[in-house]
Amino acid sequence: MWFRRALLINPPSGLYIREDRCQVPVRGLTATAPRPPIDLAYIAGVLEKEGVECRIRDYPVEGKGWSALRDDLEIFAPDLLIVSVTTPTFELDMKACEIAKGINPSIITAAKGGHITVFDKKALEKHPSLDIALRGEVEKTVEELAKGMPWEEIRGITYRSNGKIMRNPDREFIEDLDSVPFPARHLLNNSLYKRPDTGEPQTTIQTNRGCPGECVFCLAGRLSGKKLRLRSPHNIVDEIEECLQRFNIRNFFFRADTFTWNKEWVIAICKEILRRDLRIKWVCNSRVDTLDEEMLKWMRGAGCWLISLGIESGSQRIIDLMKKRIRKEQAKRAVELCSKYKIKTYAFYLFGLPWEEEEEVKETIKFALELDSDYAEFHLAVPFPGTELYDIVLQEGLLEGDFQGYDHSLPVARTFALSREELVKWRRKAIYKFYLRPHYIIRTIMGSPSPVSLFNYLRFAFERILLLPSTYRKAEIEPSPIRAK
Repeated sequence: MWFRRALLINPPSGLYIREDRCQVPVRGLTATAPRPPIDLAYIAGVLEKEGVECRIRDYPVEGKGWSALRDDLEIFAPDLLIVSVTTPTFELDMKACEIAKGINPSIITAAKGGHITVFDKKALEKHPSLDIALRGEVEKTVEELAKGMPWEEIRGITYRSNGKIMRNPDREFIEDLDSVPFPARHLLNNSLYKRPDTGEPQTTIQTNRGCPGECVFCLAGRLSGKKLRLRSPHNIVDEIEECLQRFNIRNFFFRADTFTWNKEWVIAICKEILRRDLRIKWVCNSRVDTLDEEMLKWMRGAGCWLISLGIESGSQRIIDLMKKRIRKEQAKRAVELCSKYKIKTYAFYLFGLPWEEEEEVKETIKFALELDSDYAEFHLAVPFPGTELYDIVLQEGLLEGDFQGYDHSLPVARTFALSREELVKWRRKAIYKFYLRPHYIIRTIMGSPSPVSLFNYLRFAFERILLLPSTYRKAEIEPSPIRAK
């Protein structure tokens, strides 16, 4: 089958970061803004190479609802619809396929995301408007669909055939990431995606894939594999240069399961940025046990201004049970080193793992205050299908919901010792204790580089911190930032 036009969407089912392993509601984060749908832009880049006309719509970020989707389906008349889904929004995401089939019964509908990779057959069984589940890494899969290969020969898809649901073998992970076309950023409204503090345009660069880690709560191993696969530094910096020249974007999020696993590769990227004299600013993530002074010196020189650190807990027992394989001393050292090289830190903590008790939650809050990072995120553990945590929660009878409307701020599972209501209260207490300290407020105000940054800090504080719910309630999935029609 050959496609002429493809519509690729973040559906109007909630303002989420939809990056497969990262399925996070923007409203539940304290210091993060919406990110561009780079996964969809990668797919569009592949489709355009095969002669398919593409459009990308991010309805939640655009503030558009279901009526806008109907208009696009009727006016653009695509013969392929690809929907990016998340576990918390999946049932509502499928409304997009239902609308598409109602307008054009012959349209091919497909879904991609961590949820569909795990629950592919169940999704097709429950939703007759969905034709194809795209599992795992999808670029090569979509390329073969666009070339018209018979579906039974395409690895990595689950699909309908003569009334039956067929599941083809898994697709191998892409070894040569340089072979994947750059994301089709010309199809994005790049002005919608901004650096949270300055409001300048910011985009995402996918630098590597795969993670050797064993964390029980993370989908990375299932979706990207355990083997670390690296784009070449030259290829990465070519994409950065394209962003500068074509789109005037100078701020970047270097997306990776863990950016700093390979020290020599990180330094090579920094050297290439400096060799080309690219005046950019960028952020990345890191494990606390992979940083050292030499790496941070090069990162700072090449424009890195913030690093996200997965610290997770102040209890070494919980850290060990989650299989993080780090020590608290390493977390403290990582924050100190970043401060030494004037790189801001964004620390991530996790409440709500099955074994956690109240005293260990208190330990984590105390540890967060002690480390005193520049920003902190306190997530409630989500047992995403496909993780070891999901299996544990099911086996122990701790799951108390169907995932729809639950997320990192509204838990779907309790612990052995703490109810979901208690977890929400502890998260709220942790955020207040961290962000409402006089010392922290004064430091943030004094350290703001401009009035714009100060305004954005204050706006985020009001929207994301001061308006936190005081009691537990099941989330209502908002169709978009505004009330959708």
